[in-house]
Amino acid sequence: MTSAPTGDLSDGDYERLATFRHALRVFIRFSEEAARAEGVTPAQHQLMLAVRGWPGPTDPTLSDVADFLQLRLNSAGELARRAEAAGLVRLVNDRDDHRKQHVVLTKAGAEKLRDLTVLHRDELKRFRSHLSDLLDVLA
Repeated sequence: MTSAPTGDLSDGDYERLATFRHALRVFIRFSEEAARAEGVTPAQHQLMLAVRGWPGPTDPTLSDVADFLQLRLNSAGELARRAEAAGLVRLVNDRDDHRKQHVVLTKAGAEKLRDLTVLHRDELKRFRSHLSDLLDVLA
């Protein structure tokens, strides 16, 4: 844990931070509800987004996904297996190292993710100016 910052904090400092945290929570709630409306869990949505947004040259491994989502490897594996059972992803053994499994989006998963991403992009556009103002004040 880091040490407490020095200097006085005003009521406005607390209000701005509370407002920023509220804005983040509103977006997260939107995201969770949008995922459920599409028939996936919020965790499955995050998994699909992590797979599709993976910057590496190959599909991410379970270990990559665990790191990206800040999960333990066994939790990421269970999430991926549930998503595989739902037809959203496939787990594919690495051809060189069979201890590794890659997570690959299925066509159905890619379609659901696309629909969710359009909704999220539109919501972020609405949120952009509000968040920008809050970040400017907090900086």
